[in-house]
Amino acid sequence: MHAVWGNVIVTVVLAAAVLLAVRSLRKSRRDRGGCNGDCGSCRSCH
Repeated sequence: MHAVWGNVIVTVVLAAAVLLAVRSLRKSRRDRGGCNGDCGSCRSCH
């Protein structure tokens, strides 16, 4: 029974990590107007 709980916990943690990664990628695609480190491609590098 303990092995089942371990598998459930690992699955939930991995699913959360994947969801956060996908969310971050979607947000970065939406906010493309920002500076990406290449000062030739944006107006507001600091």
